[in-house]
Amino acid sequence: LAALRAPQVVSQGDPVKVLGQGQGFSIAVEATAMGAALEGQNVRVRTESGRVLTGVARSGRVVEVTF
Repeated sequence: LAALRAPQVVSQGDPVKVLGQGQGFSIAVEATAMGAALEGQNVRVRTESGRVLTGVARSGRVVEVTF
């Protein structure tokens, strides 16, 4: 059964890359994960400026955010 679970791709405290897309723009910033997440789960991150964002965890310590 454990083999059917998505792998954990982000752990609390991990440095992550936040990739964001919106209408006509995209961003990439460094942040810190505020919790653990499996592939495809929502996770909160805190940017270097202190802003808290929620995005979808992806492999390679990437978090996707849509604006």
